[in-house]
Amino acid sequence: MVAGTAEKNQFLNLLPPATRAGLEAGMSVHGGGIGDVLQADNARIEAVWFPLSGLVSTLRRLEGDSKVEVDAAGTEGFLGIELVLGGTQSYDTWLVQSPGRFGRLDAQAFREVLDRDAGLRAAAHDYTRAVLSVRGQWVACNARHTIEQRLAKWLLVTRDRVGEDIHVTQDIIAMMLGVRRASVVTVLGRFVEDGLVSHGYGRISVRDDERLQARSCGCYSRTVDLLFKIAATSPVAQPGKRA
Repeated sequence: MVAGTAEKNQFLNLLPPATRAGLEAGMSVHGGGIGDVLQADNARIEAVWFPLSGLVSTLRRLEGDSKVEVDAAGTEGFLGIELVLGGTQSYDTWLVQSPGRFGRLDAQAFREVLDRDAGLRAAAHDYTRAVLSVRGQWVACNARHTIEQRLAKWLLVTRDRVGEDIHVTQDIIAMMLGVRRASVVTVLGRFVEDGLVSHGYGRISVRDDERLQARSCGCYSRTVDLLFKIAATSPVAQPGKRA
């Protein structure tokens, strides 16, 4: 593994040094572009993935080939919480939503460290509880809030993970939110007209944080509180806090 990459993943960065070194020793680093699949649905989990940059969505299959986002992981965490809960299979697809670099650790190696290392077990269980809480929050949000609120929330949470410039297509956003692309085009167009974001091909940039938060629902702040709770003591900048 390339030296120093752990500093780019907050979950790894907060582990005890010996635990982190043990995980790093077995990792390989891979680049990922928009739409790359790290894990197919209804398949055995072969590896745990630690985003060092970029963002990976967890997609649940609906009817036919349609899928919708139920979760996402950036540099605050990892993909593979099923292993923490004793499972071996994922019912979801892990798809790169925003390009970046991702650390790959064999699933068996992760389980072995998890079994013998109390520090990793505690951190992994804390993160898993946070992820499950966020999933519940997003289910409630999708059931009650408008597309405008949900898109604003999605842009803000994604911005917190990958920075001001979000490299994503409108088709991907529509899939993430489970709505028609035309709806994304309409709402995103309003955000651009109002000066909340700027939009180019395959890229969206947040321009007015406070006003975009006002257009979002309370699920944004709740998600930040839940998702980044583990990173609260991290020496790196906290998501949701602008410098």
